[in-house]
Formats: sequence, C-alpha cells, structure tokens
Amino acid sequence: MGPCGYDMPPALTSPPDQPERRRLFGILAIVWAVAVSVLALGWWQVGSQLRESEARELATAARDLANLTRVSQEHAERTFQSADQVIRFVRARYLELGNRLDLTALTEQGVIDAVHLPQVGIIDAQGIYALANRPITGRIDLSDREHFRVHVQSGQDQLFVSRPVLGRATGRWSIQLTRRISKPDGSFAGVVVLSIDPGYFTRFYNDLNLGNFGMAALYGLDGFARARRAGVKEEFGTDATASPLFRRIAAGESSGTHAAPSVVDGVERTMHFRRLERFPLAVVVGQGTNELLANHRRARDALVSQSAIASLLMILLAASVSRYVVRLRRELEVSHRAQRQVQERTDQLNAIFELSPDGFVGFDAEGRVKVVNPAFTRLAGAEGVRLDGLDEQGFNAWLAVRCDPSMPYPPPFAPLHERDRSDPPARGKIRILQGQRVLQVGVSTGDSGSLSRILYFRDVTHETEVEQIKSEFLSTAAHELRTPMASIYGFAEVLLSGEVTDAERFEFQSIIFAQAGNIARILDELLDLARIESRRGKDFKRVDLDVRALAQDVIRAYKPPLGRTAPALEGPDGPSHLFADADKLRQALLNVLSNAYKFSPDGGPVRIVLAERDVHGSRQVGVQVIDQGIGLSPDQTARICERFYRADKSGQRPGSGLGMSIVKEIIEIHGGSVEVTSVLGRGTNVSLWLPVAEQLPEPGAADDAAADAPATPESRQ
Repeated sequence: MGPCGYDMPPALTSPPDQPERRRLFGILAIVWAVAVSVLALGWWQVGSQLRESEARELATAARDLANLTRVSQEHAERTFQSADQVIRFVRARYLELGNRLDLTALTEQGVIDAVHLPQVGIIDAQGIYALANRPITGRIDLSDREHFRVHVQSGQDQLFVSRPVLGRATGRWSIQLTRRISKPDGSFAGVVVLSIDPGYFTRFYNDLNLGNFGMAALYGLDGFARARRAGVKEEFGTDATASPLFRRIAAGESSGTHAAPSVVDGVERTMHFRRLERFPLAVVVGQGTNELLANHRRARDALVSQSAIASLLMILLAASVSRYVVRLRRELEVSHRAQRQVQERTDQLNAIFELSPDGFVGFDAEGRVKVVNPAFTRLAGAEGVRLDGLDEQGFNAWLAVRCDPSMPYPPPFAPLHERDRSDPPARGKIRILQGQRVLQVGVSTGDSGSLSRILYFRDVTHETEVEQIKSEFLSTAAHELRTPMASIYGFAEVLLSGEVTDAERFEFQSIIFAQAGNIARILDELLDLARIESRRGKDFKRVDLDVRALAQDVIRAYKPPLGRTAPALEGPDGPSHLFADADKLRQALLNVLSNAYKFSPDGGPVRIVLAERDVHGSRQVGVQVIDQGIGLSPDQTARICERFYRADKSGQRPGSGLGMSIVKEIIEIHGGSVEVTSVLGRGTNVSLWLPVAEQLPEPGAADDAAADAPATPESRQ
C-alpha cells in the first residue's frame, strides 16, 4: 500500500528504484502539505466570517431595537403628556368650581378622551372618590392607595405614576396618574386621578412584530412593569428589580443595549432601553437572541456545510492528485468524467436559457442572430417572427420600429461588432410600444466562437412605474413642506440676529409656531393617509350607528369661524343605520365641513343635508355639505380628491391638499363614494354616500383592531 491507501504499481514499489520512490513521496508530501494549509486557511476564514456575521446581526438588531425603543418612548411620552395636560386642566377647573365640576360633560364634549383615558376623577382630602367622568357606585375609599398617600405625605406638585392596580371604581387593571390639589394657602385639598388602561400600551407593542420571544415593556424606575408584552402574553406589575438593567438606569444611563436572560421568564434576549425624559419611566424593547441569530445560524450551518464539502473536495482533490501521480492510467477516466460534467452543465444552461423569464438574443462570431429564447419573443411581441440569421443592423432596424421614440433602441452603447471582450457589460432601457413594456437591455460578450455576444432583455415595467410614482410623490411632498420650512428658517434667522423688538419677536415666534404646526399637520395627514391605504379598513371599529346622531354630534363639536353661524341640519327625522367606524366618518365629515367654511369667506349659510337614494337595488344614505362660497371650476372639481391638489393656489387659505384624499379613502373603504358638484362663484355641494345597513351585525362582529386617532380637518384639495 502506498500513501493515502492506494496500491502502488509494481514498478514504483520495486526496492532497487529508491530515488524514484523518494521523489514520489516528496511530491505527495508537497500535495498534502498544500492541501492541509489550504484547509487551515479556509477554516480560519470561515471562523472570521462567522464572527463578523454574528457581530453584524447583533449590530443590526441593536440598531433596529433602538429605533423601535425610540418610537415606543415617543408614544409613551405623548400619552403621558396628554394625560398630564388633562389632569392639570381638571385640577384648575376643580379649584375654580369645586364639586360643581361636571367631568361627564367634559368627556361628552371631547375635552377628555374617553377612548384612551377612560377614568378621570377627584379624590377628596379624606381619600373618598368624590367626582368622576363615569358613574360611581357607593362610597369608594381610596385613602390606602399609594397614589393618594404619596401626595398626602409630600406637598410637592409632581405627577405620580402608579404600578398597575385593580380599580375599585372600574374593577379593571389600570395605571393611576395623580397630582396633588392644593388650596391657595397650600393645604392639601385632594388628588386628581386619571386611569390609563395598561392594555393600551401592550396593544401598541403588539404592532412592533418582535417575534414569538420578543418583549416590549413600560417599566417604572422602581423596576416594576406598568405594561409588558412578551410574545402574546400581557403582564402588568411584573417585578424586574433584580435585572442589572435598572442598575444601569439608576447609575445615570438614559439609553443603552442589554443582553442577558430575563429575570422574569428566563428567556435570553437582546434588549434596548430608553428612559423617558419627563416621567420616571423607561421603555424596554427586546427580541429573543435565538430568533435574532436564527438567520445567522442558518447561514452558519450552510457555510459550515459548504466548507465541510469544500474541505472534503480538497481532500478528494489531494487524493486524486496522489492517485494521478501513482496511477497515470486513471487520467483517461478522469478526462471522460470531466467531459460528462461539461455536458451536464451545458444541458442545464440550455434549460435555463429556455425557461428564463428574461429575454436573450445570441449572435455568432459573424454578428448574426443565432438563438432567440421564448421569453424574448413574448416581451418584444415577436410571436411568429423568424429572427434567425438577421445581422446586427437588420435586427436593430426591426427592433427600433417597435420602440417608443422617447426610449429608442439601441440604447447608448457601442454596436456589437465594436465591443471588445474586455469591455464591462453595458445596459440601457427601451419601451416596447406593443403592450407598453419597459425593458432593460444589456449586452455581454464571451469567448465562444459559436455564441460570442448576447443581448439580454429584462421586463422592468413595474419597477419603472413605481419609481415614477415615488418620484412624483416625493417632489410634491417636498414642495408642500418647503414653504413653511422657508418661513421657519427665515424668521428663525431674523430672531438669531437679536436686532428685533419684543413685539416683533412675539410676531416672528408666532409665525414660526404656526408654520411648524402646518408641517406637523401635513406629516400627520400623510401618515394618516398611508395608514388608511395600507390597512384598508382592517383597523376600523365598525359599529351600528345612526347618521343623524353622528351629524348632530359633529355640529356640536365643530366651532365655526368667528361671526359665522353653526351649520344647519336638514333631512328626514328617522334614523338611518350604518355599519361603520364612527370616528373615521366623523373625521371625514369634519374635513368637508371645515372646507365649506374655509371656502365661503364672504359668509352665507352652510347646510348639512341628509338624503337617501336607491342604486341598483341597494339603499344608500348621503350626508351633503352645501356652502355658498367661491365654488370650483369643472377642472378643479375633477381633481379635488387628488393628493396635494388645492384649488386655491394663492396661499391665502392654509392647507396641505390632503384632506379630501383622506375623505375619499375613508368613504371608499366603507363601500361608499364621494360626489362633488360645484358652480364657480356660487358654491359647492360635497356628498358622502354610504350603503345602509340592512340588518344589525352579530355581537362581536366589529373589527378587533384599534381605530386610528382622527386627524385635524384639512383644506379643500
């Protein structure tokens, strides 16, 4: 037996031929030394790639978690800031009115958001729940609650955020936000208490898509969770004080990344935390480390498998070389095997060429069409046309007449006969008139004499259309944001100069504030419109509602401009039932009503008329908003629901041009339609038609998703 277990030929094993044997063993030693060196280098490279891959995965995860944590922080900041504003307002009104304060009326008027802030009340100095925006049953003593006692013990005016407690008034788990009520002499007069459903936060965290072992939580700096979602499990009041994360927060860190097994459920997670700026709370968002590294581990397994295969191939190669040296007679067999592999590869390439969705046209060494695959005949509309044998000039002329002159053929690259094999691949685009396809065209050269050049065509129609739509949208959005941003920049620059009076400073600051509000309103409406379009009604809370009652509610809530009368409601008295989202319909009607007043500056009544009609056997109810304003031309009427379109381009009437787009999306998702009739100089009638509910929905049939917050009414587009 020779090296590697191969039988040595008699001539090589003969004892007298010792120099040849030593030479053979030297060659084999070199072969195996090279093989071992290559294997060692390869596995070192594999290890380096795996370490870099894992580091990239963790860095990407940390970046994504940091972004999600920032979003969660902003959500919590806005929620608690809004809640604190309500608390301050109620406290001021209570100090003014005392027990005559009607919190129920404030809730019905929309001053208190009953959806997100379900319970607001007053606890008197003895700890008795005295006033609330919801009915109170019996005498409720809250003097032992922490959120009451903390204000009795401390005279400071600080917002206190409690751990989740089971409410004695509501019987539900809630987070209690309280502030002290002090009399003018500083003595204790009670506490304003506001309850927030911790599920409000866990439902928000559910939309973060953190995987089966992900976790998002709102923690107090005391280490107890106010709201926590781990996977699909909601938890309130969870104790995580033993986590090193809170020691880092206590040490002064406002944000950071933390990777460790959870002290709550033992799941190893990579987490990012961020402390809220205004409140003693922190947001923590994490994903299971196993899930984060799942792609890396699959890639690792694949890479290790490939490397193992490569190592095996290397060993086999070394063994083959050894066998070649030992047995020259195997050269012919190896040659035949290689020829078979080449034939199989050729067959595979031919199959790919025939089945590829991309079009290919191959030219021979003389510049004539030799092969055309089926995909090209379909893309170019050349079914039944024989192109074999055409020279380059003839092929170019045939294809040029089928192209749009704005994107002609050939694209700007050198003719085939002028291209060198060393030239990089060239690309261009053409538009085929038949079917209006946009094709990406490329040319490549090869070493084969039978097929030396190839033109390939890829259908990029969809990508081109998407790119054009995106470009137009970004251009319009940038234009709408540029004007208020220019005002903010200009007046801020004047203020920085310092050479302004107090009156001018107040005026400039007011302008900056107003323009910043315009930008925020445009962004809010863009996000609102994007949400409505992407979810297509999946988050609508559809309930049975009466259109007349909804219209009356909108009229009560709407405040007309100074000197203008409230809109009049006309139409039949009977109820018209719809199965729809009340908040969304209220948002749409407020948008249209706001436009009616905005575009009738010279006054005149604004009317809301309820009507019904029959369309192809289906009853529809309509809410018509009629004004006597400036009206619209036919061209303006046709474009009123386009995004960013505004009939008044003078800039005298502020608006983003998105209001009617939002109205159209809301109404169409409800299965209705928007109809606009207008006469220039005489007024406009905007009709919102919706299908009437023939029967009430089964209990629980309403959508389970939370409704979007209604946007501010915007200008007529």
